[in-house]
Formats: sequence, structure tokens, C-alpha cells
Amino acid sequence: METQPNSSCINYYILPFIIFIEGLVSIAIEILTIRQLLPVAGGSIIVTSLIIGIFLLFLALGYHAGGKIQKNFRKSLYINFILAACWLGIGLSYQFISLFFDSIQKIMGFHIIYPLIAYLLLILAPLIYLLGQTVPITMNMAKQNRSVGMIGGDTLSLSTLGSFLGAVLTTLLFMHYLGVAWTVFVNFLLIILLTFLVTDSSKIIFQSILAIIATGFVYVMNVSMENNLFILTNNYANYQILDEHNSNLKYKEKILQINNSFSSSINDSQQGFPYIEMIKKILFDELKLRGTNILVLGAGGFTLSAKDNYQNHITYVDIDLNIKDIVVPKFIPRLNSEFIADDARHYLLFTKKQYQAIVVDVYSNTKTIPNHLLTKEYIQAIQNKLLPQGTAIFNMIAKPTLSDPYSKRIDNTIRDVFKSCMVTPIVYGDKMTNILYICSNAANQAERTIYTDNRNNSTTDSFDW
Repeated sequence: METQPNSSCINYYILPFIIFIEGLVSIAIEILTIRQLLPVAGGSIIVTSLIIGIFLLFLALGYHAGGKIQKNFRKSLYINFILAACWLGIGLSYQFISLFFDSIQKIMGFHIIYPLIAYLLLILAPLIYLLGQTVPITMNMAKQNRSVGMIGGDTLSLSTLGSFLGAVLTTLLFMHYLGVAWTVFVNFLLIILLTFLVTDSSKIIFQSILAIIATGFVYVMNVSMENNLFILTNNYANYQILDEHNSNLKYKEKILQINNSFSSSINDSQQGFPYIEMIKKILFDELKLRGTNILVLGAGGFTLSAKDNYQNHITYVDIDLNIKDIVVPKFIPRLNSEFIADDARHYLLFTKKQYQAIVVDVYSNTKTIPNHLLTKEYIQAIQNKLLPQGTAIFNMIAKPTLSDPYSKRIDNTIRDVFKSCMVTPIVYGDKMTNILYICSNAANQAERTIYTDNRNNSTTDSFDW
């Protein structure tokens, strides 16, 4: 790409680099927004589609606005990059997002849609609008002795190549190996670099001082705070371990918190949350499972087998490979089980093993429930991996009264596959709580007979033949 030889333009080698980095950072911002909103808004398809929709809308508006700029190109880019760097470094930080969502929810209620829309319009939209202007501005800075198609083709191809690299590096490299805060910080530094490339030489000292101050502030707000709050952040979650030193918990009591939700609890007696103790009682005391294969979908803190596996071979499946190193030994001293890093549904599809019991514990709150783990087909896959007379236990987060569509349809879905289920809520009331569905894979799944006044065989049916 060639540039016009005037004072408002930039060196031939620098202009393509600016376009490339803008494309890289733009797509990284979209991915970071999806990831950073997981703890507060969840990862449902609705949340993701709103993020993508707002991103594309304001990218288009940025293209339109940038095309109207016909002079002061360097100054326009400089102002845009400075504002974008501030918006990114602050607006995508965990602390800001948590404070923003908490504040909006206190004003407008608990429903997630209000703070989500507000955040996207106030943070993501201006950020992408500013960066979107880069492409048409740089096209206007190119030499006009070539066709519009050639200039546009070169510019868009560079921007798209940057977006490709940004999409790959953000998830596979930066988030995975450095963490989320460092990923935000790296993208902030890239935009700061762009400001230097478009800064007049007479202002380079002022720009350097401004950049140092801003970089220090953004580093503290992201990297330092992340290190203080979390054990690890990666593609999937933010991990915290609460104990008597950083919370009001009792001596030797710990809670594993994943994406702002209490995932697992353990005390000095190796006991977990009440629902975990209830599952242990069912499997090991009442069903007296010994020497069997047990599958647990959703590892959490591995608390089902923290005290003892009772001579059973327990396999935990969780999508995050790092969770084992987080939990052992910081949360529990040893695993007492096997761990497989895989998506629950993918594992059920490809494993050839069958299990005497399957425990489904992938739901920590209604915001972070994976939608593909709520369907009839998923529950059928669980049933297919149960041995005859096996037991499936689902830990669901729903209302025991089934007074809302979500809770009722969860109940409908499970019972559509497993015809023989008993349900035990941890707390009965019209609010979200842990509900255990204990379902048998017994041979009488097709039994539909009911007792009526006209035909009642209950007396003989109750005999233990």
C-alpha cells in the first residue's frame, strides 16, 4: 500500500502495520468481551449474539464515520487510538465490569439484560466505533493513483489478516498461557504503540509521559488486581479459593469459587456442600457402591471423592485442563480419582465405557449453565452410558416449586428421558436452589399404569415377589 506524500500521512511501511494491528485488536476486543462477561452475564447464545451484533453495528458506523474524514488524518487517528486505549484498559478490566454490573443491577433489578445492554452500548460500542474508523481513514491516506478496488482490497485484506491472527492468538496463546488480564494489557499496549506511530515528533516526549502513566494505571487495574484476586484466569473461568485468611470462613474451611459462583466447599472433615454430602450418602451408604465405575461430569473441587472413593473407580470430566492443578493441593490434598479434560457431551459421545452411576454437576448458577448440557439429547447420552439398573444423579439449579418456565422445562426434559426419578431439593421454596434428581435406569421405564377407583392393584403390586 502506497501513501500520499504530504504532512498528514505516514511512512509507507507504517500504514499497513497500523491496519493490521487494528484488525488484530478489534477481534481480540470482541473475544475478550465475551470472556470477561462470563462471570456476570454468562455465556448463553443470547449474550454472545448481542455482543457480536453490537460489535458489527458499531464497526459499520465507525467505517461510515471514518470515510467522512477528509483532513487531519494523523490527528484523527491519534485521538481515536488514545480514547480506544483508555476505553479498553479500563472498560475490559474485571474490577470495572463487576462494579458496573453490580451498580446497574442495584438500580434496575437483577435481570441481566439491563446491565448487559448498558455495558455494550457504553463500553464496547464506542471502543469499536473509534477503531472502526481506522480502515477508511488509512484508505484516504493511501496514494490515489490506483483504483478504489485495489486500495480497498489491500486495506481490508490486511485488516482481516490481523483479525485472523487476533482470534487465534487471543484464545490459544494469550488467555491460555498468560491469563485474561495480561491479554487485556497486551492489547492495550498494541493500541498505545499505534499512538506513537501517528504522533508528531514534536509531541513525542509528552506522549511518552502520558503513555507511561496510562500503562502503569492499566497494569495495576488489570494484572495486579487479577493476581491479588484469582489463582488463575484462562479461556474458561476465573478461579478463586476462599479460606479463613481472605473471607469469614471457619478454620480449615475452603470454598472454590469459579466465575463468581460457589463451586465447591471443603472443611477439615473433608465434607462438601450439603448436596454433595447427600449424593455421597446415596451412592456410598444407601446404594453401597463398591468396586464400580462412577462418572462425574463437572469436576468442581473433586469433593465427591475428597474423603474416600470407597474402592470405586471415579472419573471426573471437565472441559478445563487446568482445574486439576488449581484444586490439588491448594483445595484438597489428593485426587482419589481419575481426571479427563474434555467437554462433557463430547466425552459421552466417544467413550465406550458404561457406568454404574453418573453424577451431573455442571451447573453452578443459572447465568453460567452451558445450554448444550440442558437438552434431551444430552440426557439421552447420559442414559446410554449407564449400566442396566444404573443411577443418574443430576444437581440442577432451579425452583423446587417449578413456578417459572425454566424450572418446569428442566423437570420436563429430565423426566422425558428418565421415567423413574425422585427429586430432592436442598431447600424447598420459590427460589433458585440445588435440586437433586435421582433417576434409575431400571427396566420398567415404559410402565405407565395408574391406579383408579375402578382398577386398583396396589395391594398385590406392593408385594415383594
